[in-house]
Amino acid sequence: MALAVLSLTACMQRNAAPKVPEDAVRELCEYMVRVYPQATLQDLYKTCYQDFFGAEHMISDTVAARAYLRYELNEFTGEGVPELRMPMHEPTGFRHRFVRLNLQQVIDGQMTEDELFNAFLDAANTGSPAHTDWEDEWCQIESIALQVHPQWQNAELQALLRQTAQNKQAVHHSAAFREAYHPHYRIVKYSCPRGSEYKQQVRYKVIPFIW
Repeated sequence: MALAVLSLTACMQRNAAPKVPEDAVRELCEYMVRVYPQATLQDLYKTCYQDFFGAEHMISDTVAARAYLRYELNEFTGEGVPELRMPMHEPTGFRHRFVRLNLQQVIDGQMTEDELFNAFLDAANTGSPAHTDWEDEWCQIESIALQVHPQWQNAELQALLRQTAQNKQAVHHSAAFREAYHPHYRIVKYSCPRGSEYKQQVRYKVIPFIW
């Protein structure tokens, strides 16, 4: 409880500038509620963090990153494997700087493992938005999100996410999200060959979801 109070106070006292585009954040939250009803505030944090930082937090060791991609692909190939229930492609956050590409695209032969991995590596070499502080930004996103979907209120989780934002750390998807949607994807830039195919479809309401 003490952590939650201290974190809330710190968040309210920050001079959050520049302001995030409220309409875009609201649209993102509405999309999350509609497409992922089991999502929590933690999952909103994750997509916004990915949008802000790209894939840099996921690639400290390229050999290990490649091995884990191959492990995931093997895990979801064959009979009796869990269905990957996320869209084949979806934009990150509200800026839409990156695209989440479902691993199903490799499994189905729509792209190769090499193509996906190289695009993923490229997404790690992208700077964060200029003149923007992640802790400030998350405070604003959280405030808007709780107006859109008050059911996301959770004092303990909110405090944890604010502390995580202060340290510029990533998070995993929530347990509820993982159980419901089996998220397995990689983040790529819109400028990569596969990502650019979806650039004109970036508005959430017109993206073709393929399940």
